[in-house]
Amino acid sequence: MRNLEIKVGVENLDEIKNRLDFAEYKSTLAQADTYFLLGEKRLKIREEKTKNEIIYYERKMKKGTRESVYHRVSIPQNSVNFLKIIFGFIFGTKVIVIKKRDLYIYKNTRIHLDNVDNLGKFIELETVVFDDTKNESYRKEHEEVKTKLLLANYPAIAGSYSDLLRHCIEIN
Repeated sequence: MRNLEIKVGVENLDEIKNRLDFAEYKSTLAQADTYFLLGEKRLKIREEKTKNEIIYYERKMKKGTRESVYHRVSIPQNSVNFLKIIFGFIFGTKVIVIKKRDLYIYKNTRIHLDNVDNLGKFIELETVVFDDTKNESYRKEHEEVKTKLLLANYPAIAGSYSDLLRHCIEIN
């Protein structure tokens, strides 16, 4: 799969919620993402209350909208700890990111209002590209959501939460 994404830091998630009347609220998710050491590539196990998955993705480290190529595989609850041990042994564990995420959907765009432990508040857009022949329409939708949420008013983030959190840990 492929998507267009952007992440920005915000002070107040309520400001964004007030602009989300065009999108459908889906749920609030509690997520724990265990990242493994793969250099520029990303591999993580995501744990939620109702599902768990392995997520592998690649994207450039740049601020603003960027393209991400990813693969997701569901895993049963009874395999999570075993896989974390095996992946940790093979790759090394990078960091664990804990967050609360309010999920909204607008057409092909997932809008995440994230409160990340030890980092702060962020907005993340992921516009899923289902048909490569319609790239321009996905880009337009992505830009439309960015405009409606006034994301240009907030600082764009180049890395992932794992990079930000790991950097905070290394500084302290």
